[in-house]
Amino acid sequence: MAKVKLKEDIIEKVCYKSSNQAISYREIYQIEDKKLKLEIKSDSYHSQCYARAYVLKNDEWIQVYSIPYSIMQTPEGLIYKSDYKNKPAVAEGNFKEDIQKLKHYAEKILF
Repeated sequence: MAKVKLKEDIIEKVCYKSSNQAISYREIYQIEDKKLKLEIKSDSYHSQCYARAYVLKNDEWIQVYSIPYSIMQTPEGLIYKSDYKNKPAVAEGNFKEDIQKLKHYAEKILF
């Protein structure tokens, strides 16, 4: 039996310069009665990159899944690409694969 695709409502989606050496992506969305948050960071140091998924429980974000930095698909050092340094929002496409993976596993865990 095919699993029904749950409807998601985006609350916030932003790609931004999070430090002088990093660009980050954050998405907050709702599925059913749960609010989820995805955070991905492309740092200039590979070991400081991360991809994490959280669920809101009792007004606190609880981590439910993460992708180890060594297998993330988001490139490190995005801040140093000339197209992104002054316009970090245009880097959003670089986060796509990790966004999909975070959503897949977070939803699999929670639903």
